[in-house]
Amino acid sequence: MRYMITTWQWQGSLRKLVISLLLLIACPHATGVPLPGQTIAQVKGLDAGMGFGLAKNKGCKALWTWTSQANYSYDSLLSGGASLKFLGGNLDSVNNLVYQRYSASGKIMHNRSRYALFIGPVLSFENTNLSTLIRGISEEKENATECGDLFAKIGSSIGYHSGGGFLATPSLGFSFGHNLDLTLNGAIIVSFSSSIAFNLREQFEKLRENTKNLWLSLEYSIMPRRNKNDIHNFILGLAVGF
Repeated sequence: MRYMITTWQWQGSLRKLVISLLLLIACPHATGVPLPGQTIAQVKGLDAGMGFGLAKNKGCKALWTWTSQANYSYDSLLSGGASLKFLGGNLDSVNNLVYQRYSASGKIMHNRSRYALFIGPVLSFENTNLSTLIRGISEEKENATECGDLFAKIGSSIGYHSGGGFLATPSLGFSFGHNLDLTLNGAIIVSFSSSIAFNLREQFEKLRENTKNLWLSLEYSIMPRRNKNDIHNFILGLAVGF
């Protein structure tokens, strides 16, 4: 009799665990999935994001980075918006960089409650102010020219972006992305990104009342180069959805 009661209790506990997991999968608290670039996959509505960080490549000084974006989801299939990326600082003792890049993009989405995938076109324009400060040291100037060329050769471009995101739990999400741009200078620029995001909205009642989503993310991206002088970006960002 004791054996039968113990077996029944064990089966009942297992049944409750399975039901709880199914409810967690079927009914996540979040109404959207975090995506690369401080964006969110929403069924409908406006999302906006902002990020701060550093851009670094070997042999050149780190640059401060600031990004912002706004995106509108028309439904679970289509969305579009615009973004701005700003880099500034001393590349080296010769070059000082102020770099602004404006982009307009669209997304074709495959949006589900726990994950989202997307692909779409990107059109980008840039405004680069690369000032050369001559110090009179020819060798130093020659070595510094490569740092300036990294950005001087990028230029305006047309391309595509793709990627996706998924919810590991209602409060924790991951994303990955890929960009390819063909510049007017004939260069091909490829980058890859990944991020981890934390759902701030679920932690505060006021945020649940006034927003659809609010994600804090840490994103890393890399732009590979042939000479192995890759450009690395680290961005701490915030994305909010309405």
